[in-house]
Amino acid sequence: MPVVERGTCFSPTRPMSPAGIDAFILAAGRGMRARPLSLVRPKPLFPLGNVPLIRLLADQLVQWGVNRTFVNLYYRGNEIRHHLRDVDRIKFVEENSLSGSRILASPRGGVCSPMLVVNGDVFMQIPLDEMWREYKRFSLDGVLLVRPRTSASYSAVDAKSGWYRGIRPDLREGDRMYCGVGLFSQKFLASIRHGSFFHSLDGSAFRVRLLEYGGIWLDLGTPALYHRAQFDYLEYAGLAESAAWSGRSRIEKAADLERCIIWDDVEIGAHTHLVQTIVTDGVRLAGTVARRRVITRDTNVPL
Repeated sequence: MPVVERGTCFSPTRPMSPAGIDAFILAAGRGMRARPLSLVRPKPLFPLGNVPLIRLLADQLVQWGVNRTFVNLYYRGNEIRHHLRDVDRIKFVEENSLSGSRILASPRGGVCSPMLVVNGDVFMQIPLDEMWREYKRFSLDGVLLVRPRTSASYSAVDAKSGWYRGIRPDLREGDRMYCGVGLFSQKFLASIRHGSFFHSLDGSAFRVRLLEYGGIWLDLGTPALYHRAQFDYLEYAGLAESAAWSGRSRIEKAADLERCIIWDDVEIGAHTHLVQTIVTDGVRLAGTVARRRVITRDTNVPL
């Protein structure tokens, strides 16, 4: 199986994607596993280094020179739209109900090239050049990025011979998992009839290759995963721990914060001691002592 690694921050200086390629960021979900954080912001707007995740992804796509970037909206869609309002060549797709991958089967005017599909709840450096080369080399219907499977909570991809052969729930040594980024032909996308595109792949005649990804990959799916992702991202980007604190919040110098994430419009007074804690928008704290907590205006729960 071919391998691609991205060990440092990556910004292509010359687009290597095919002319006219489009991208689609899936961003409509409710983020149920991420509650209570997702009750304050939709998951694609969770900040990494004070930049919303979806903005980091959209900026990569602009740097790659993609023709258009589609983003589907449902849960708190107006907030996502606001944060992406100045991104070049972006198109929003409003959903009346959650459709999962079925939204990818909807016709897009003028789209005839393969489409890059990106999950809006993971951060990675998208290796579009390697994906495109693999796609063209084998005249494929799709390329899936995969990585070593680290938890039974992720479905395993059968990675034998480098071709997609299906998924399975059991955990085996050497398993691979889908990274949340794929490059797909319009023929395959038009065939999707289920919430997960894997259902359309399984048992089909579509030719889909697996590309091993060895670079940074951060899952923001739960509060605990998001906390870990934040500090992995800061280390990766060479940023100080204080980059996890919003510049639109006020933190007294006498406050003691250790590996904390502070969102917008937060006030933290003197004699507050927080360790590995996430504080969301609009919270006021004074003299609070907390370790491994998620604090919103309505809740204070374990991380």
